[in-house]
Amino acid sequence: MKFKHFLHAGLWLAACSVAVSQTTPGASPAGGQTRSLGSGTGGGPLLTREELRACLNQGASMRTRTTELDVQRAALNKEKEAIAAEQQSLREARAPIEAMKPQTDELNQRMRAFKVRVDDWTARTEAFNASGKTGVWADRESKALQKERKEIEAERAALDTERDRLSGASKDVVASYNDRAAALEGRVKEWNRRNDELNKSASALEDEREKWVTGCADRRYREDDEMAIKAGK
Repeated sequence: MKFKHFLHAGLWLAACSVAVSQTTPGASPAGGQTRSLGSGTGGGPLLTREELRACLNQGASMRTRTTELDVQRAALNKEKEAIAAEQQSLREARAPIEAMKPQTDELNQRMRAFKVRVDDWTARTEAFNASGKTGVWADRESKALQKERKEIEAERAALDTERDRLSGASKDVVASYNDRAAALEGRVKEWNRRNDELNKSASALEDEREKWVTGCADRRYREDDEMAIKAGK
C-alpha cells in the first residue's frame, strides 16, 4: 500500500496579486498613468477596461482556488500521517499471528507422534485378538492394552483441546488483522484517488497562471480604468 507523489498547490499568491501591490506607474501615450499587474515588461497592447476587469477577476479567482488547494493539501497530509500510523500499527499486529506459528508447528508434531502411537496400539490389539490367547499372561496383556487405550484417549482429548484453543485464537486474530488490512487498503486507495484529483487541479491552475502572466501580468493598463473598475463602472 503505497502513497503516490503529490504536487504543492501554494505557488501563486504573489504572482496573482492585485495591482495595488504590484503596479508600476508609467506614462501612457495619452499622457495618463499606466500600471501593470506584474512586471509590465510585455510588449502587447494596453489592456482595455474589460480585459483588465477580466484579468483582475481571474487573478482573484486563482488566489481563492490556491488557498482552497492548500487547505485540501493540508488535510491530505494530515490523513497521510494517520494512514502511516495505522500501517505501522498493522505491522505490529502481525506479531501475535507470527507467534502462533511455532505453537502450531509443535502441535502438529505431537499430532503426528500421536498417530504413530495409535497405529502401533491398533496393530498390537488386532494381533492380540487374532491370537486367541488365554490364561494369566493373556489377561495381563489385555489389561495393559486397555490401560494404554485410556492413556491414548486422554492424550487425544488434550490434543483436541489444544488444537481448538489455537484454532479459535488464530481465527480471531487473523480475522481482525484481515479486516484492518482491508480497511487500510481502502483508505490508501481513496487517498491516492483524491491526491490525483488534487494534483490535476493544481497542475491546471498552474497552466492557467502561466497564461494569466502572459495575457494579463505582462501587459500594462490605464490607471483610470482601474479606478473606474473599483468604482463599479
